[in-house]
Amino acid sequence: MIQNRQNSMKIKAITGILFILAILVMVAGCTQAPSQAPVSTTATTPGTPVRTVMPTNVSTLVIVPTITPGVVQTLPEAYAVEVQVASNGISVDPKIITTFRGGRGINFVTQVEVINTRGDGKTESAIKNHPNIGDTIELSSSGGDNDRISVYLTISNGQRYLIFDQVVSLKQRG
Repeated sequence: MIQNRQNSMKIKAITGILFILAILVMVAGCTQAPSQAPVSTTATTPGTPVRTVMPTNVSTLVIVPTITPGVVQTLPEAYAVEVQVASNGISVDPKIITTFRGGRGINFVTQVEVINTRGDGKTESAIKNHPNIGDTIELSSSGGDNDRISVYLTISNGQRYLIFDQVVSLKQRG
């Protein structure tokens, strides 16, 4: 009886070990790196001319600042946050103050960038990484009615959204 019980336990142990090994083999197959496409090479004999074509077109991206606001992107609801943009209203030292107000997507925000395209042609920007509720970014203003403020938000998946793009005047206070 004891020997029969020992054999039964050995069979169960061996079956369990084989079952675990089978699962490990299947999991290892699922995590295998994708195979790469074979690289083909062409051999030429000496004296055979080989024509090499190299593209020479080079495109250059030129960004021309404008004070005309663009289209604002709507954040997905899970990433929704608010910013408040206003002038300090002081003509001696005019500033544009952007305040991060938070929202449902506050934990996903990795960066806020504020760009002021001033009416006098100058552009100024500032970045705040991982902002908290109440964090502010202050940029100097031209003191007129033609400072275009653009607020870009980058979320944790790397996507960048333009969430505010308006002309802010010196008289416009929060």
